[in-house]
Amino acid sequence: FTDKTEKRYNPNMSPVIRKDKWRKGSQWVMLIRKHAEVVVGDKHVFQVFRKHCKMVVTNALLGQKLVNARRLGFVFRRKQILKGAAQEEHDCIPDEHYVQTLFSIKGLEDELERRTLTYTSWNQSTLDPKDKMTWHPTTFEYDAASPEQINAIKSIDHVNYEVEHRTEWCQSNGTSVPCFLFARKFSYGAAMHLLEDGAFGLLKSAQLLVNF
Repeated sequence: FTDKTEKRYNPNMSPVIRKDKWRKGSQWVMLIRKHAEVVVGDKHVFQVFRKHCKMVVTNALLGQKLVNARRLGFVFRRKQILKGAAQEEHDCIPDEHYVQTLFSIKGLEDELERRTLTYTSWNQSTLDPKDKMTWHPTTFEYDAASPEQINAIKSIDHVNYEVEHRTEWCQSNGTSVPCFLFARKFSYGAAMHLLEDGAFGLLKSAQLLVNF
């Protein structure tokens, strides 16, 4: 979707990627064969991402040859990183922007379902927004997981898009259906709690461990 409040677009991406074609979406993408062929066949848009987007750089990477980084398609100049030049690049994280922007440029947006099938909780308003932990969904631990919570997620039949000021009701052939098929992020302890409480039938955690 188009997020007019975010500042990740880099003007240097033009003319290959114009600002009106810049898109943001979920990190999780499912592709049919036709769309996968578009991604595989792209020779231009991804190169612009490689050139202008910042990848997370850790202290451990600074002392290495960055083989894994190059394998992912991102080129680092170690001297520039050490001088802090990498901080001047934009956080145009590829998993949130690349596929969405590519399909926008290719005129395929009308063929996409613009919402995820995976439920996540981003309600971390009590935390400091500058804390990087707020950049990730809430992890449900043992005490926070219950059959009631799962049923509440399964009962969600609409999604509010605050940026676009619209509400989407989840339907299939005109019939209201649950919006989500999956949910994250649940810890191992939360999963065991749900199994023990019978959230997914009569299966017990001990039986699950035996089966593994």
